[in-house]
Amino acid sequence: MSKKTFSNSSISAAGREANKHFKTTEAENALTDNEKAQETFHKNRERLKSERLARDAAKANVSEPNMLDPTPELPDDTPISNVEFPARIRNVLAAAGLKTVGEVREASDEILLRFQDLGKASVAHLREALGLPSCDGVRL
Repeated sequence: MSKKTFSNSSISAAGREANKHFKTTEAENALTDNEKAQETFHKNRERLKSERLARDAAKANVSEPNMLDPTPELPDDTPISNVEFPARIRNVLAAAGLKTVGEVREASDEILLRFQDLGKASVAHLREALGLPSCDGVRL
């Protein structure tokens, strides 16, 4: 089948008016659909934001008991689970079997770097937080 093309002169005035009305209606529908999508998007974003703020407020109200700031003054027998390290670092140390601050202080950088998910920056953070210079000279 071949596609017929019409020039403006072969379409009647009523046809042109109907075509114009059709295009206008389609444009208005597209704008309405876009406005509805934008409104839905913004409502969803606000809902997610309020849920996140509520979760953050709940976390702030439920403080972890006996959590200590990592400082050079911590005694060697302080459990790692009680020190406020980033969760990833605390989990890696626990998985490696290190239970106290003293065990972390005694471990060399080479040993710490062997642990999965513990890189040079994390080792440097541990060394700095616990008051020990890094054996490899890694700095943040």
